Amino acid sequence: MDFIVTAIIIICVVIWLVIASKNKSKFGINLKRVYCPVCNTKQPIIRMPGNGNQFIYGGTTCPKCHASLDKYGTVIP
Repeated sequence: MDFIVTAIIIICVVIWLVIASKNKSKFGINLKRVYCPVCNTKQPIIRMPGNGNQFIYGGTTCPKCHASLDKYGTVIP
């Protein structure tokens, strides 16, 4: 019985992550490389977060133009 409940919870979490990723939510997962929309530079595979928001939700700072990007490559104001 515990196995069935655990399996249902895991399936629900996976479905939620897939939907969040397709909607480009901050809780989604992006496994693709992104380009900086400002200078069109390909971002490194291993990201170095520049602040706490990038650390928690994913994202990076462009090494060329120093634009703050989220995990989908959108500029964060």
